[in-house]
Amino acid sequence: MLEFAYLALSLIVAILFVAVTILINYKLAPITEKTELKSSTYECGEEIIGEAHIRMSVQYYIYGIAYLITDILAMFIIIWSLTSINLGILGIFSIIFFALISLLGLGYVIKKGLLKWV
Repeated sequence: MLEFAYLALSLIVAILFVAVTILINYKLAPITEKTELKSSTYECGEEIIGEAHIRMSVQYYIYGIAYLITDILAMFIIIWSLTSINLGILGIFSIIFFALISLLGLGYVIKKGLLKWV
């Protein structure tokens, strides 16, 4: 029961820290008015050609997800290889199961053709 009290206290301290930081920022930040010049894009003193505020395409997020899958898989396999003697048969089966699920997700991404450059 005491562990939950420590956890709750840590959570309260973290929330208070964030709240106090935001409040201090609002109190100490200089008050500026929003003008057209301040909200315009700065291009090193050059005249702006065309519209500078464009929407960025987020179609490459799938590369980040695929990288994250393979990175986590590699991390677990490295840890597993260092401690495989102490794991026992259940540990070996669990890491193989995890690797199969991760590779299945990566295979799905490849099969759907989501890793082709657009």
